[in-house]
Amino acid sequence: MDARRLEDEVEMPLEGIVYGEVSGWLTIIGILVAIAGIIIGVVTGNSVFDYQSTIKDLLSGHDEEKIWTDDSIFHSEPHGYWFLNVIHTGDGIAMFGIALAVYGGIVGLLLLIVFTFRSREVLLYKKGLYTFLAIAIFCLMVYCAWEAEF
Repeated sequence: MDARRLEDEVEMPLEGIVYGEVSGWLTIIGILVAIAGIIIGVVTGNSVFDYQSTIKDLLSGHDEEKIWTDDSIFHSEPHGYWFLNVIHTGDGIAMFGIALAVYGGIVGLLLLIVFTFRSREVLLYKKGLYTFLAIAIFCLMVYCAWEAEF
């Protein structure tokens, strides 16, 4: 049996396709946004950091608190979704791209769970263990994202 024929016979579950497509594309878009933000920050100088001082401090072995305090416009270490307040800067756009890439997994997993509930056979596969694990992982991911805000 050749590979093409085997590929035609194997049917991918819709839940897996939805998860893969959504999380994959959001990750790719997030990476492109992050790269664009870095380019904007470097080329225009519209940045949260003084890059020359930051690189000098990194190579000198300073910790992140000192770098945030000395080299950023915040003059303290920011917490949570700080980049939303400076989304007009290259660093704000770059961090938004990274957040978009990370949240792609959460959105993909949410859609996987929604599509799991469309079929009793899929919902109760392995006595519902996979559904339970998907919901538990989703709750953990949302909790971690929530805690990152504060």
